[in-house]
Amino acid sequence: MRIDQLGPWLQEHGAAPQSVLVSAQFDAYLSALPWTGGGIDWRGLPHCSLTLDGVSDDAVVQWARQTPLALHTHVLVIDSAAEPGVLCRFEDAMRDFELLSDRPELYMCGAELVDGEVQPAFHRFIERRSFMTLNARG
Repeated sequence: MRIDQLGPWLQEHGAAPQSVLVSAQFDAYLSALPWTGGGIDWRGLPHCSLTLDGVSDDAVVQWARQTPLALHTHVLVIDSAAEPGVLCRFEDAMRDFELLSDRPELYMCGAELVDGEVQPAFHRFIERRSFMTLNARG
């Protein structure tokens, strides 16, 4: 994540950087799934997809509300196991994930705040692949 460039967005949206440890834990979960080429091999996993070409932010939010990720108030967004992620509200993540990362792949999982601590739900996640497609675990 480009945390150093996200200061104003983080403040405006009440979002917070998360430790590299949480990013690495999410990455370890994802790495245990089947992979092909540059991303997760969705052929054997229940999922739904959205092609991003010409899709509005509102349409992305509406689509994401139909996924298991929508069961959570917050979302952890990462684009690297070696860098901090960002914790933000569900709708902010769905509207602004493209602002949060300029890398072709990023991953978002559901999260809750329990007594001020982040409780990620790695199994409820969305992958952005090659800037063009969102794939949500079913």
